[in-house]
Amino acid sequence: MPDPVAALLRDGTLRPTPADPETARDELAIARRHLASADLVVDADPTLAFVALYDAMRKAVSAHMRARGLRVTGGPGQHAKVGRYARAALGGRGIDGHVAEFDVLRDMRNQSEYDAVWVRSADAHAAAAHVAAIIDAVAADLGDG
Repeated sequence: MPDPVAALLRDGTLRPTPADPETARDELAIARRHLASADLVVDADPTLAFVALYDAMRKAVSAHMRARGLRVTGGPGQHAKVGRYARAALGGRGIDGHVAEFDVLRDMRNQSEYDAVWVRSADAHAAAAHVAAIIDAVAADLGDG
């Protein structure tokens, strides 16, 4: 079976960099803090909570890459590349439904950022479950669970 992460290296989505497990754990801690902060404001300001949730998810996946000595390549679409990595590295582990939501959350975040679309509280609450699952999977891989 082909390695999907290796395929992302071959196609230029990722590039190798020195592994930095310590900074990866710090980045994961920031993701956890974002998740907790989102919970505090989700009903008062669901759009703000949602942006924090999206950032938490992205940072958790970035921590996973950092611990393994990988980064997305520069240029447009960096967040989409993070999503491709999430599917490749975290797929097939019982959280595929949560990982599949990465792009949905990215699209919603872009709509709130660039089109002034309001996020409903229910959407932010649903996003929190996906983000928590991804953080937990990354923490398990980093031995930080």
